[in-house]
Parts: sequence; structure tokens; C-alpha cells
Amino acid sequence: MNWFVVLPDADPGELLATRLARRLAAQPGASGFSASRSGAASARVDHPSGRPWILTSCPEQLTFGRAGHKAVALIGEHSLPESVLETAADRLRDHDARHDFPGSSHLITAIGDSVGIRGTASGLRRVFTATVDGLPIASDNAAVLAELLDASIDTTQLATRLLFPGAPWPLGWQPVWPAVHAVRPDHFAVLRPAGPPQDRRWWQPPEPRLDLKQGGEALRQALIEATKARPVEGRTVVSHLSGLDSSSICSLAVHEGAEVVALTAAQPDAMDDDVAWAGRTVAALNESEHAVKHDVIPADECPLVYDGLLTTGDRFDEPFLYAHNRGRFVHILERGEQYGPSLHLMGFGGDELCAPGPAWLATMVRQSPLTGWKAVRSAAAKHRMPLSRAVRGLVRHRTYADWLRAAAAELDQPKRRELYLGWSTPPLLPGWVTPEIVEAVRGDLSAAAGPGLADDRGLHHNLAAVYSGAQVARGFLQLAAGQGVAAAAPFFDDRVLEAALSVRITARHQPAAYKPLLVEAMRGIVPDATLRRVTKAETAAAAVLGSRRHRDQIVGAVQDSRLARLGVVDADRLRAVVAGPIDVQTAHRRLEPTLGCELWLRNQEESRVQLGG
Repeated sequence: MNWFVVLPDADPGELLATRLARRLAAQPGASGFSASRSGAASARVDHPSGRPWILTSCPEQLTFGRAGHKAVALIGEHSLPESVLETAADRLRDHDARHDFPGSSHLITAIGDSVGIRGTASGLRRVFTATVDGLPIASDNAAVLAELLDASIDTTQLATRLLFPGAPWPLGWQPVWPAVHAVRPDHFAVLRPAGPPQDRRWWQPPEPRLDLKQGGEALRQALIEATKARPVEGRTVVSHLSGLDSSSICSLAVHEGAEVVALTAAQPDAMDDDVAWAGRTVAALNESEHAVKHDVIPADECPLVYDGLLTTGDRFDEPFLYAHNRGRFVHILERGEQYGPSLHLMGFGGDELCAPGPAWLATMVRQSPLTGWKAVRSAAAKHRMPLSRAVRGLVRHRTYADWLRAAAAELDQPKRRELYLGWSTPPLLPGWVTPEIVEAVRGDLSAAAGPGLADDRGLHHNLAAVYSGAQVARGFLQLAAGQGVAAAAPFFDDRVLEAALSVRITARHQPAAYKPLLVEAMRGIVPDATLRRVTKAETAAAAVLGSRRHRDQIVGAVQDSRLARLGVVDADRLRAVVAGPIDVQTAHRRLEPTLGCELWLRNQEESRVQLGG
């Protein structure tokens, strides 16, 4: 698992560097930090004083430039030379995190003995802070800080991860260790030798002023820049190819001169049309004089959902709630690695940016009443919801704090599936959570009642969806890194996020069109036939089949339940659930978050043993 730590210029930094060197040495294939201070080939970069500034297990992702007592560093996916960062350092007057660099990277600044660190506005690259031995430090990995602190898990915060379809903002963003603080995506942290870490705001969502044509051009340029930020020209790249989002990423790589291997995994569902559409996309690209190899993994060769649950040893810094898909994902990665690629490209993030949710309907009605009401009628018909009920949900005015308090009151009350026009879909806890934990989570939800991410419920929902989607993508990227595979999700680049949010919602959301903004952006890059696709594959069949074939894995995952030991779930009720048919549709019976938390707790125990904890 890759990670880095940033420290201000202070004496305690050397002791922390020694402790972190032991942690690094415990990782497979590692030997500790290099003492070199000369640049990105080292796992340690020092302040001019000789004390540690950046300690990292992934030095190949680090580039930095100095100008006297100032320095600027990037860790992540970019193609900028040191000279650009030297110029940025020379112009640095304060820890200004608003530098606009292409790609997806953490930005780290140093001025004298203080440092600043910023993740990405999308939330894909995260920043955590803590005070260890009196020194404020930061990391991109919460578990690293928790280990330095020997921190304890907050049981209630862990239990919020069992909420379906997810813990609402801000609960889902906070680490399960109270001693570790998660910096918001739109904030950055400043660390000084004395005093606690300070959070400052650096990012605001752009004003949505662009129409569809203008927005399409903006998104097109942002995605081209995102592709160029990962040097792909002339290199072999594996592009995971299925729906419109991944087709866009694949086609962009082709147009930027990469030697592309398009990789499609078939689903065990006769109605799944991903393979057919992927074949059409590759055929059209080859007809336009691009050489694209298409490798299709047959459904009977690809692991089903829940395969290999008991053999995972992955180390995530938060519960990975998609652990049930691990076996399939790793198999796809291994198939792609046979081609010796420099990078795997993935379409994560396209839905969050280009398929706006129903929370935007109130905004549409306010901005363009005629267009908005047409969209409301279309959404109500699609979800088989009486128009009168949709209108009541639309005109009901309550703050995000009010919505959170209402969600807290109803989190153990199953509801029918329908269209929700409020701030988000109300979350539910599964029926095997203990009554004490239900009340504790209810209390956390109520205590978190405060302002949303934006005053507009549509923008709040969109940002919350981006942050949630980025956390999911981050988990898959961590999983890939753990397999030694370099992978990227360009839709979560900040320039791509800003381009999408710069477009008026009436242009992004059109009931009769599928992802109109992305279609407009990709004209001339993605084959025309692919742009006409209006379907999206479902995976319920794979989940049902997997739950039958790998019942032993599911049962084994909840035996000697760690969640039960903590008092989070009732062990008898949980065992009864996994002994019967696995429900993959009903919200309050969804098992995946519980399995993700169980496996994470087990792996936490094992990793502490390996590190001598």
C-alpha cells in the first residue's frame, strides 16, 4: 500500500522518520528510507535544515522544486518537470493551494519551517492530519497516522459504514479513528512546528454558466489534458472497456497515440450488452486507422461476486465496501498485466459527473420552469411515482440539517424504493445491527446536522456523489497498487470536475438523452455508434449467482464476527441472514457493507501483527 507523510521543520521529525522507516521496512520488497536528499529518486526529502519534509513509500510519483527556503512538490499522476515546480516555488508567497496543475496529484508546499498540503477537489486524493508526539503531521493514508498514534477505532463511526446506500456527508468522510482528522476536499492543511494543524479553504465550485456546446468543448479539453497528464503516447496502455464512460477514456487514449489494449469482462447475464458495445467501439476505432486490440474475458473465466472473500489480505485505510468484487477486479488486472502495460485506465467518475441525480430537479424548475417541469414529469413516470407526490417532494423546503435529523429518526425503518427529490436517498441500517448501535448511529447523524456542501440541494448532492464515488475509486486504485499495478481514473481530475460543474444543469440533465454533456464532449473522438448507446449494464445476476456459488465464503466471513465482538451486530441474526437466500436488492438487507467491514477489521488485526503492534 502506497503512502506518504509530510512534516514541518522540527526536531521531533527525525524520531517519526525512524518509526516510519520501520513501517516501510515491514512492507514486502521494501528496505527503509533512503538517506538521499537529492530528489525524486529517494523515499525521503528533507528541509534545508536536514530534517525530514516528505517521507514516502512511492518515490516514483514524487517531483519537487526548490527556490531558497521555499519548495513545491507534487505526488501523483502528472507530467510536469522539476523546472515548473522550481518556478512555482520561487513565486510562492504563502501556502496558496490554488495552483492549477493538470493531472491528479497532492500538492505540498514548504516555506521556512511550515508546510501546506492539499489533496484534490474531487476527493480522490485525500489528506489526513494528526498530532503525533506534539508535532502536527499529515498523510494521504489515515491508517499510517492511526498506527503512529496507536489509535482506537470509534465503534459508532465504523457502524455508519453499514448504512445503505452510504453514510451521508460528513459522516462517510471522517476516518474511523477519532484521533485522525480528514481534511475536506475543498480545504488544505497548514502545519507549523507548534500548534494544531489548520484547515483553510482553497476551492469553490465554478459558476454554471456554459451551455451544452460550450460545456462539451470545455469537458473535451479537460479530458484531453487529463489523458496527456499520464504519458501514454507510444506506450502500451490497458483500457478497461464497458460503458460510455470507459469508452470515452479508451478512445481518448487511442487518439493520444497510445498502444491500447481494450479489456472487457463479460457478465454471466444474457441481457448484458457491454461486450457487444465494446466490440462495436473497437471495430469503429480500427476502421478509423487506429490499431486497438480487444481482449474479451469470457464470463465463465472471470470470478463471480464474493469469490475469494476469505483470501484477501489487502490493507485499506478505511473499510472497502466493494470487497465482494475484489476477485473479479484482480482477475481483470492480472489479465491486463499480461500485455506489460505502463498503465490501466478506468472510467470511474463518469456517472457522478455526467449523470446528474434527481436532487437537481428543484434547481431546474427554479432556473427554467418549463424545462424543469418536463424533467419532473419524466422522472416521476420513469420511477412510477404519482406526479402529485413528486411535486410535494419538490416543493418541500427544509435545510440539510433538518434532512439529516429526519434521516436519523428513520434509519431503521425500511422504505419502498422510489424517487427521492430531497437532499439524498435516506440511509438505512441493516436488520442485524444491535439496538444500541442503532441509537448510537442515530445520535451521530443528529450531531452531524449542519450546513450541506452547498445551499442548493442539487449541487450538494452532486458534490456528495463525487466525493463518495471518489472514495470507491480510491479503494479500487489502492487495490490495484497493492497488486503492483499502476491505474488511473481521469474523470476525477480537478479540471474535469470543474469543466462538468461549469455547465448549466438544464444542459447536463435531459430526460430524453443519456449523458448529453459527455456525448457532446466526445463527438469525433468516441465512435458515433457508441455515442448513441442509451443502456447501462446491471450486475444483479452476477451477485445472485456469486452468492450461491460462494456461500461458503460469505458464511466464513461472518464466522467469529469482529463486528459482533465490538457489539455492532447481533451474531445470531447475521448468521441466519447468510444461511438463507442473499438479498441483493433490498436496502435494509444489503450484506456488502457488512462484509467489507468484517474483512477490513480482520486485515487490520493481521497488519498490526505483521508490524509488531
